[in-house]
Amino acid sequence: MLVIGLLVLALGALASAHKHPIHIICVPETAVDACYKMVEQAQSVGVQMKCLPARDRVDCVYKVKDHEADFEVLEPEDMYLGLQLSDESFTIFEEIRTKEEPKAEFRYEGVAVIPKDLKINSIKELRGLKSCHTGVGRNVGYKIPITKLTKMGILDPLNDTTLSPRENELKALSTFFSKGCLVGTWSPHPETNARLKKTYSNLCELCEHPETCDYPDKNSGYEGALRCLAKAGGEVAWTKVIYVKKFFGMPYGSQPAHESEYNPEGYSYLCPDGTRKPVTGPPCIWAARPWPGFMASTHIDDQDIKDLRDEIAKLNDLGETTHADWIAKVLTLNNKTLPVANTPHSPLKYLEKAKYKDVIERDVLDPRRHVRICVISDIELEKCELLKDAAYSRDIRPSLSCVRSHNCFEAISKKEAEVVVLEPHEAVLAERINLKPLLNEQYDDHRDEVAIATVKKGSSITSVQDFKGKKACVMPSNNAGLYAVVKYLLKNNVITKTLCPLDKTLTDFFSNIIQSDDPIKCIDEGNGDIAFVPASVLQHYAERSADFVCFHAGKPDSDNKDCDYVTMPPRMVMASKDLSDVQKDEVRQSLLSAANLYGSHPDLFRLFGDFNGKPNVLFSNGATGLIATPDHLPSYEEYKKMIAEFTCST
Repeated sequence: MLVIGLLVLALGALASAHKHPIHIICVPETAVDACYKMVEQAQSVGVQMKCLPARDRVDCVYKVKDHEADFEVLEPEDMYLGLQLSDESFTIFEEIRTKEEPKAEFRYEGVAVIPKDLKINSIKELRGLKSCHTGVGRNVGYKIPITKLTKMGILDPLNDTTLSPRENELKALSTFFSKGCLVGTWSPHPETNARLKKTYSNLCELCEHPETCDYPDKNSGYEGALRCLAKAGGEVAWTKVIYVKKFFGMPYGSQPAHESEYNPEGYSYLCPDGTRKPVTGPPCIWAARPWPGFMASTHIDDQDIKDLRDEIAKLNDLGETTHADWIAKVLTLNNKTLPVANTPHSPLKYLEKAKYKDVIERDVLDPRRHVRICVISDIELEKCELLKDAAYSRDIRPSLSCVRSHNCFEAISKKEAEVVVLEPHEAVLAERINLKPLLNEQYDDHRDEVAIATVKKGSSITSVQDFKGKKACVMPSNNAGLYAVVKYLLKNNVITKTLCPLDKTLTDFFSNIIQSDDPIKCIDEGNGDIAFVPASVLQHYAERSADFVCFHAGKPDSDNKDCDYVTMPPRMVMASKDLSDVQKDEVRQSLLSAANLYGSHPDLFRLFGDFNGKPNVLFSNGATGLIATPDHLPSYEEYKKMIAEFTCST
């Protein structure tokens, strides 16, 4: 009986070991609610899964590596981060392909198309021709030709240290090709964008609207580059294979042939080795972009991979059938795509198979350039380093780097860093030692940041006059915030003068000043009576707005629609006044590009918002982007004047 009992226990343990595990998917915070919906509905098709919230996709890569999650959904650029972090820790086991081309090896393949009768016999003979591109900064029409032609030694060297990386690229294309169509935003800084388009205007001459050289333009994009070739006098078009087939009416993937006004017999693919192939046959590609897909930790075994593929297929069918919004938000699938199993690859092999790794790493300037950001604290350094890696994978050049210093003013004066991000009060001090605002934060309403007085609903405080003697909650270590409170009190006539030093004005007026990372939480828990918060903080608590009220015309405003506020200047990106024009161009190009990308796609990287549970790390939580600082920023000038008025005389 004992032997039988032991056998039963052993069999039970074996069965338990093979029990289907509950897999954990890592998702950015922006998709976590959708993920919970997916998990709940997935039970109806026998799929059990858990969601692990992360700050963004970058954070998910770390969580998968550390085995906190089993898998996540990524673009090739995100996979590159996995390669850099620990290539052997990850495997791409499933791709997200289109229903148009479910058997295509790559998401798209970059090709060069020329007229069949064009008299050239080598890649070098592209020089002086008229070139048609999809758009500036895009993969097949910009990054791939620049990367490959530079590596071949065909483009002129991109090593002019008096020009920014972007201008080096534009100059090389403008010098190599006689004319072109290259639409888009050449620089995120409007003045620089206009200057570049004027300087290298031949790159706009083949466009439908050469005077603007921007979208929309019929001679831009994948099909537009071919139209530029066929109708606008172009001699080489950089596009992708599927659009060649569409443009010339040929069958592709699951789609049949259709009529086209353009004859494919008159065109050829130009191969990287200088040979040609008819566009009616197999293409010769310059580089391809891999499909997006699912990346797992290598700690899961082959059976887990099989189970995950089955679960993803079931979730895809369920999401399509029920038209669930989570299918796009969590799995990045839709009614035009489907998951397809592939031979599992490490990130390195996955990217190299498509000849795409060097396109991501496109850094063709010699010597390389960097925009160095000075930081003071450990948490700022951690965020800066993650931003540096994420931005590099997304082709933001010059690349960013991070400099830790106990004194960033000194680091910039010694040319150990280019920029530092400062609160307005610190910015005023920095201006006194030869620093100058180059960029500043933007907010949802496109105004500067504002400060608002807020109380808990039901509070005994029914007018601004009741503030006297109460406990006030303010943001910590933020001199600008203290000035805002004083300005608020002066504006509402509850005080008529200030004392010196300034904080004495507040300590005399309030019974206590409580510094808190979350002033609204401070009053919610009863530690304080009034919170002075930025407008962005109140907006952040919109779902709990019924718990708090702001003040309008000295009285509580139950709707929180017309809050009284005082305008404060935004955080500033400060640089030395001695920066050259090209260095200023580089700072604007990199930081504005990063802000534009991550401000609109916080799922990729959370540039604005809490970082590791801390608010306002590097940038303010309430910021939505950056903008070039004008010569005269009214709120900043007013703030400097206010500081001068409040400064104690010695």
